[in-house]
Amino acid sequence: MEGSPRGWLLDLARMGMDLGLQSTTTLLDALQRPDERVPVVLHVAGSNGKGTVCALLAALAHAHGHRTLLFSSPHVARLEERVRIDGRPVPAPRFDDAIRVLQNAVEATGVTPTFFEATMLVAWILAVEEGVDVVVQETGLGGRLDATRATRADLAVVTSVTVEHASVLGHTRSEVMAEKAAIARPNAPLVLRDPCDDGVEAAARAAAHAAGPPSVLDVVRVPSGVDVREEARVVAAAAAKHLGWDPRPLVDLAARVRWPGRSHFISAERSGVGPLLLDAAHNPSGLLRVMPELLSGLKHHTGPSTWRLAFGCTEQDDLEGMLRPLLASLQQWPPDGIMLVAPEGGRRPGVQPARLATAAWPAPVRCFPSVQGMLGAMRSDPQPTLLVGSLYLVGNVLAHLNLDGDNDLDLLPSEG
Repeated sequence: MEGSPRGWLLDLARMGMDLGLQSTTTLLDALQRPDERVPVVLHVAGSNGKGTVCALLAALAHAHGHRTLLFSSPHVARLEERVRIDGRPVPAPRFDDAIRVLQNAVEATGVTPTFFEATMLVAWILAVEEGVDVVVQETGLGGRLDATRATRADLAVVTSVTVEHASVLGHTRSEVMAEKAAIARPNAPLVLRDPCDDGVEAAARAAAHAAGPPSVLDVVRVPSGVDVREEARVVAAAAAKHLGWDPRPLVDLAARVRWPGRSHFISAERSGVGPLLLDAAHNPSGLLRVMPELLSGLKHHTGPSTWRLAFGCTEQDDLEGMLRPLLASLQQWPPDGIMLVAPEGGRRPGVQPARLATAAWPAPVRCFPSVQGMLGAMRSDPQPTLLVGSLYLVGNVLAHLNLDGDNDLDLLPSEG
C-alpha cells in the first residue's frame, strides 16, 4: 500500500461507521487470533463511566504486577492514547509498525476495516508483540455489533446506561441496555451496574443470556450520592473479585488515576492561563451527573473565587437538550464570564460560537474564532477556568498548551 501507515489509517476515518463483526473477525483470523494469546481479556461497555472503569481496571492490573494494555477511544490529543501499555501511550513508531502489520493482513484478505476496527486491531497486534498479560478494552459504540465484541473476553462489564445514539441503539433504556449487555460471553462473568429499573435489568438479563449465557450476572448496587470515580471504583471492585484480584488498591488508585480530559485539573503554573479544570462531558446525562462534581472540584482547587466557563461542542441531534443541564447547573455558582469557541479538527463539525451564544447563559459571553485566540485571551487574564464540552476541544487545548506529552497523558503520572 502506498503512502505512510499513519496516512492510510487516517484515510479510513473518511469511511465512517459500519457496525458489524465480520470484517474484524476475518482480520483477527488473518492475524492468528491475537486475542486468544493474551492470558486475561476484559471488556467494558456503557453510556457513562466506562472509560473510568477501564482506567481503574488497567491501573489495578498493573498494581498487581501484570503488564497491561488498555484500548480506549476516542483519543484526546494523540492517536497513540488509544493504546496504553502500563498506563502510557504506546510510542508512535511502535504504533506505526503495528499499522504495517495490519496492512499486510488487509492485503491478504481483501477486507478493509473501518478506522475504529483498525485501531482496535492495532491494539491487539501490539498486545502480542509487547507480551502483555491483561488487555482491557473499551467498547466503541453499543456492544452487540461493536468490533470489540468479535474478540474473546474473560469478563465483561456494563456501566450505567442512558439513551444515546438512539437511531443506532434504540429509543429506550431497555433497548440500549440490550445492545450493551450483549457483550456477555459464554461461561464468563458479566458485571452489571444496577440500572435501578426492573425492566432495564430484565432486558440486560435476556440479552446476556442470548449472547452468552454468562457464568454469573453480578448486579452491582452503587450507593446513592457517590461521585463518578467512587461509582467506577465500586463497579471495578466487583469485577476484580471475579478475577481473583485484591480490590483494596482501588481506593488509592481512584484518587491517583488521571483519565485525561475527565475531571482533569491543571495548575496555573503548568497551564499559563490560570487554574484549569477540563472535562469532556458529551451528553445530557453526563453533564447532569458531572457538572455538580466539576463545580465542587473547581472550588476545592481554587476556593470560592471568581471563575469563567469555556465551552464548545460538535453538532448535536438536540443542541438545546444538551445545553439544558449545563445551563441549569450554572445557577448553583454562576461564572463571571462565558467563553465560546468551536472545537477544531474533529470528525464532526463544531457548533459555531455565535449559535451557542443565543442560549440563556447566566453571564456575559465572548465568542472566539479559534481555540488559539481563546487561549490568548485567557493568558492575558489568568483566572480559574472550567472547560467542558467536546473531547476535541479538550484535545485542542492540551495540544496548544503543550500538555500532550507521554507524562501528561499517563494514567499514573509522576507529576501534576
